[in-house]
Amino acid sequence: MTYPTPIWAVAPFGFYLLLIATLPLFFSAFWEHNRNKLIVAAVVSAPVLIYLVGVRAGGGQMLLRTGCDYVSFIALLGALFTISGGIYLRGSLVGTTLVNTAFLAAGAILGSLIGTTGASVLLIRPLLRANQQRAYTTHMVVFFIFIVSNGAGLLTPLGDPPLFLGFLRGVPFTWTLRLAAPWALVNGVLLVLFAILDRVIATRERRKPHKAGVVSLHPSAPQEPLRLDGGINLFWLLGIVVVVFVMGSYGTRLFGDSYLRSLIQILGLLGCGALSLASTGREVHEANRFNWGPIIEVAVVFIGVFVTMIPALSFLGERGASLGITKPWQFFWASGALSSVLDNAPTYLTFASLAVGVTNSGGGVLSLDDLGGLAAHPSGQHLLAAVSCGAVFMGAITYIGNGPNFMVKAIAEQHHVRMPSFFGYTLWSFAILVPLFGVVCHIFF
Repeated sequence: MTYPTPIWAVAPFGFYLLLIATLPLFFSAFWEHNRNKLIVAAVVSAPVLIYLVGVRAGGGQMLLRTGCDYVSFIALLGALFTISGGIYLRGSLVGTTLVNTAFLAAGAILGSLIGTTGASVLLIRPLLRANQQRAYTTHMVVFFIFIVSNGAGLLTPLGDPPLFLGFLRGVPFTWTLRLAAPWALVNGVLLVLFAILDRVIATRERRKPHKAGVVSLHPSAPQEPLRLDGGINLFWLLGIVVVVFVMGSYGTRLFGDSYLRSLIQILGLLGCGALSLASTGREVHEANRFNWGPIIEVAVVFIGVFVTMIPALSFLGERGASLGITKPWQFFWASGALSSVLDNAPTYLTFASLAVGVTNSGGGVLSLDDLGGLAAHPSGQHLLAAVSCGAVFMGAITYIGNGPNFMVKAIAEQHHVRMPSFFGYTLWSFAILVPLFGVVCHIFF
């Protein structure tokens, strides 16, 4: 007999989110060390581990499945971080508003081709270098997370982990192209807002050139032509795309067992990362200020998220039918709100499964194991579109809503950019993103 998930088992997840938000504010020296982050994650996760292994029926299996998801998640982020860290754009690139907006626009497109993680790690360093003489760059990184690390990934299953999980469950590879209109609206509006804000800030900086760190945005020094060092890594980046696509399309047919398929995919991703390290000169990594700090920080923080979220997602799945969520706009906000604090990939699957149940209650005969039927159903496809947009877009609302967010923050701080706190960043997102998502919901859902 399976017993429902008790409310107390969800408490560690909420407590862990609270610690992530408050410890950097009140105990910054303690939180700076990844060892201490790991200790916090282990202590908060301990009750959940005891519950899953010792109390919950099937809890060990749930923990094993989540462990595989976590390792796959870190393998993908780590491989993309390593490969992108071996690509260096040399030359005279000055951070004008036009150049900065072009960076974000390029990321909005690349995010769906090489994933939001790949596009984020590839573009954040040259953007920061181009603006290293600007006095204020926080807004650039915040909008970068909004656009490149999240909104950019809506058009293909390669763009964001939730859509990839949908692809693995039967959603056609090209189905997400029908989401081009909300993708264009969100990223287009954010690009315009960024261009206006950056222009205003740059104008103020030029009027006060005596401030430390501010110089002319149009230096008279000879311009060095742009060139790419570490170009071989573009090939390894393509290798990541091939591994993900092949394993998603043919993995089950070739390897059957899900754990074996996960293992092969992880080895393929790590292999691409290892080949990148072997083929990239040390001078390229030194020019990029490459080190393992950001990816280690992401791995340490998210291990606590992955463990503590197991009962939270289970609790949601058991009581989802009683939440009264039946309309596309409700799916959009509900999946998005949880994706902003939970990992958005399992949240997507939870609400996609709920959408199957809602569709079946209206006379459908869809399977939870094949979301392709939901994607093709006349009414079910609208629910799936709402879940897809909510999970992808609203991963930008907090630092932990999507893996690249925390990584970009860490890289920016490595380049001495003063980033907002957890709450400070959330104020940015509530002021800019939530009203925009309200418009998206009104138009499309």
